[in-house]
Amino acid sequence: DEVTPPRVQKILRENEAVARQSKELATIVTETPVTLELDECCRVSQYDRNRVAELFRELEFSSLLPKLPEIETEETPEPSIHVEAKAPERVYQVISTASALGDLLSRLSAAESFAFDLETTSLNAMSAQLVGISLSPAPGEAYYIPVGHVGWGEVEQLPLEQVIDRLKPLMEEASVAKLAHNGKYDMTVLAEYGVTVNNLAFDTMLAAYLLGEKSLGLKTLAFNRLGIEMTPISDLIGSGAKQ
Repeated sequence: DEVTPPRVQKILRENEAVARQSKELATIVTETPVTLELDECCRVSQYDRNRVAELFRELEFSSLLPKLPEIETEETPEPSIHVEAKAPERVYQVISTASALGDLLSRLSAAESFAFDLETTSLNAMSAQLVGISLSPAPGEAYYIPVGHVGWGEVEQLPLEQVIDRLKPLMEEASVAKLAHNGKYDMTVLAEYGVTVNNLAFDTMLAAYLLGEKSLGLKTLAFNRLGIEMTPISDLIGSGAKQ
């Protein structure tokens, strides 16, 4: 009688057995005799984080990956067979002088293609301000041009206008292919600075969409496809106006 409106009362009376069964099925039983001590069985001790990360990758648990604790072992690990492998040569450089920028532009011009990415102050491409530009002509080789960081007193930054003027011809050169992730955003931002990007040959976000990926974020794709845990850009350079 406490249920309203009357129409619902009628439905419940006519389907009382079903309603009671639904309530029973939806009720969490809290009186089950469980002897499990969660503090004991769920305590994280030594474990193979790489194997767990690989399992998370297989199950697409990318959002849980940052929650995996780093294990600090007090015991001396058992010796294992170690095979020395020559690490691939890597070049990661911050471009902060005019001469370094010139060398970089020559390197990019000689490449058949290069990837580019922008760091900005906003997700709104029409109002975003440039903070930095990343460029990579080959795997293991990447360059970063800071142009609008705050609090980087120890690192010299080239004037934004100078970087745009020198980078513009290369970005507009159709004979050199460009690669990006969410290139539409980057192209829109650069257009606000008078740069028209020509020959965007590949966009990893579009490729992920066509492959039916559930998440199109670069960090998630890098982990799911390559097993690489990317450091959040905010951990490196801050976020918003504090970059």
